[in-house]
Amino acid sequence: MVEGSGAKQLPFRAVQILKTPEIEGVYAVAIGVDGELCRMNDSWEPIEAHARPFPMSIQHAIIVGQHLIATWIDRELLVARMGCLPIDQPFKNGVERGDLRAVRLLEHAFMPEGTTWAHVLDAEPLALTTMEDGFAFVLWNRGIYGFNANGTERWRAPTPTWPELSHLPMSQETVSLLETDSTIEVWSKAGGCLRLSKSSGEHIGTVHFELEGALSDVYGFKSDRLLLLANGRCYLYREGTKVADLETKGPVQHALLMQDSTWILSGWREEIALRNSGVSILKQDEVVVQHVNKGDQLWLLTNDGKISHSFLTE
Repeated sequence: MVEGSGAKQLPFRAVQILKTPEIEGVYAVAIGVDGELCRMNDSWEPIEAHARPFPMSIQHAIIVGQHLIATWIDRELLVARMGCLPIDQPFKNGVERGDLRAVRLLEHAFMPEGTTWAHVLDAEPLALTTMEDGFAFVLWNRGIYGFNANGTERWRAPTPTWPELSHLPMSQETVSLLETDSTIEVWSKAGGCLRLSKSSGEHIGTVHFELEGALSDVYGFKSDRLLLLANGRCYLYREGTKVADLETKGPVQHALLMQDSTWILSGWREEIALRNSGVSILKQDEVVVQHVNKGDQLWLLTNDGKISHSFLTE
């Protein structure tokens, strides 16, 4: 095992840390496996006690200005919500799970506590991404939507399809959205990429990539596209050409680009640096959930709820 330094134990097992550059006195928000939320300072310490605004896990979350946009879903109860929480004030605890079971009428539906706006969703949210001063998301068999930060719809586009991939299993299922300078890229589990205009949702073009497995997520910067597969395989494309094909020990949880050239992969009990010159790997006893770039230091979040300094790039 490679030990990090300055390890901090978070108040819960976290699945994601989102930095909040526009909130004075708040450095980041930690999201727990059961929907807990905690504001943290730049020493990774809680600013106040954490809260759980809604009694289920958070599926997707992004920061838009001074707000957290999130989706909550529970497949057992067939409950899904989307809401906006201000980050410049403490999060609040919401109702208990038993309260959700007792509600049968839509007009009496509970919403996440403390939201400035919230919606009941009638389909599963598949992907969510920032989009300038707003965001875009996909609902299963409903379509793609562009909203502003106030929760007002700007545009909508039809359910994405990739007819050329229809012979592949789950080929029409969206797994990721990626914002570029002028477009929103919609990625399917089979490697299809649909490009839409950010301003109107208008269809621009479609391409697809040959994969040896199911796509789980996509990260991008300029001409780079890092494709993560559910089986742990990773492809790096640059200007449309595959420049790296990497097999890892298991599913990669997260990816981060440093200095426009080095991709940092949060692997299955390993940290991976993918450079033009080759690959570096550091082993870990725990699953690496995420890497966070803090100034000139790299930090890692593991599934035991600890965040510590990483030596991967040193």
